[in-house]
Amino acid sequence: MGPEPPSMGFGAPEKCDDECIPHRAPSTPHLLFASLPFVLTFSVICIVVLHRLFPALCGAGSRRDLESRLRKRISAIAFSTTLGATGVLAELVLCEVSDWVDSDARQLAFRTVVSVLLVCLIAVIPLLELYSLVEGRWNRTRRTAVVIGGFTAWLWIFWTLGDKLPIRSEKMGLWATNSRTLSEECLARVGVVGVSLMALLSGFGCVSTPWHSFIAKQRQVSDADISRAQAGLDATTELLNGKRNKLRYIEKRMQERDSSQESLMTKMMSTLRGDPDSQEHAVLLKEVAGLETMRISLSSELAELQRHLAFQQYARSATGRILTTVYWGFSVYCIYRIAATTLAHLPLLGRSSSFSRSDPINNVLALLAAYWDPHLDRAAWSRQIGFLLSGVIIAGSFGSVMTTLKMVMRVAPAVKGDNHPNLALFFSQISAVYVLASALLLRSNLPPSMSTVITESLGAPLDPSFVDHWFDGLFLFAALLTAVALVAVRKLRAAWEPELDLESGTLTKQL
Repeated sequence: MGPEPPSMGFGAPEKCDDECIPHRAPSTPHLLFASLPFVLTFSVICIVVLHRLFPALCGAGSRRDLESRLRKRISAIAFSTTLGATGVLAELVLCEVSDWVDSDARQLAFRTVVSVLLVCLIAVIPLLELYSLVEGRWNRTRRTAVVIGGFTAWLWIFWTLGDKLPIRSEKMGLWATNSRTLSEECLARVGVVGVSLMALLSGFGCVSTPWHSFIAKQRQVSDADISRAQAGLDATTELLNGKRNKLRYIEKRMQERDSSQESLMTKMMSTLRGDPDSQEHAVLLKEVAGLETMRISLSSELAELQRHLAFQQYARSATGRILTTVYWGFSVYCIYRIAATTLAHLPLLGRSSSFSRSDPINNVLALLAAYWDPHLDRAAWSRQIGFLLSGVIIAGSFGSVMTTLKMVMRVAPAVKGDNHPNLALFFSQISAVYVLASALLLRSNLPPSMSTVITESLGAPLDPSFVDHWFDGLFLFAALLTAVALVAVRKLRAAWEPELDLESGTLTKQL
């Protein structure tokens, strides 16, 4: 019998001996047609997150200057592009496991998506975040110098610390290659950053969720509370508008005086005596800045009260009771996760295993996966399932995390709402590095027969032992730090939280 031709269907091409017909490279129209599912996924995700998710995270309001509006548009494009590429990468991982879609199209999509994500995560998004931190502080030249210096320091830290990471060398394991490209080096470093961020956020979520479920007292919100908060916000807004109008009047009068033909002696006498307009202008600037901070705080308080009232009304329904029960069960799992991880690393017990290897939930799920395919490595899939459950913790505790962040920001009233695009950019960073780290771990756990394309596209995998201990260490550190911060913030909030006066509608401080 003659040699069988290589597979040209949706699966990866089968390996054959030297007598087989060599695999022919597909034509460009064939690659474009086979890549249509990935293009469609990218387009849909970009459109949805650009028009729905970005305004929700960033806020509808924007500052009036052209530079801020331009930065917000660039941030929106970077945000939608990063999340679109992240969605395609998740789709590619599923296609790799199920061997769906042409292998050449998958490889092209893998390399394109990984390149886009690396550019966004290493260069574009850090530059936007750095610029937003210094925007409006100094002149343009100094801002540019600070951004360039900060970005250079970020690149140096990113590359230097990567040399200390136990990234599997090209001579180890079944994924041996002749050399490692710049993309593979950057990808391995981004993978470690993703594991670190997931560990920190998981520890944060595992503490904040039980805290808001069992410890924090949820105050019952009424319509009177919302009316009182609205009255305080309206009074502050009216006072702020009056101060702004007076400030513009003073600035206009100062410009008219400077443009008038005054004698040199008059200007000298005005300088010696002190200009009352300049003094009043400086006082008004401070008052306007303070009122803007107060207005942002009151607006956030009003939105929080409205959200609590809507949640109270929803919790009384049948669906709300079911979700509340599920949320309590999720909080119990978070407590169990912290306790199990701590016990796995206690030196008194003489145990050196990680949480992913000793957790019974992970092992049961890994046994089910091994039952589905006996050739799968149960220990490797236990590690992968543990990492995926960390993503579930972050997604499930998103509401508690946002509530905790708002509570911390209210203690620090200097935090303003001008950097809202940074929240959206950080959200896209977290999503992208999580999917990239999951893909790298999956590439380490899959057998070579099931990971041909992902192996060629992602390069050297992460060291599983390092990932286990590094993740657990950062997870426990974040959990401990969050617990201490929540207790401290609760005490500070009780002592310094501003309250609205019921009769006057003004802001007072409770001592």
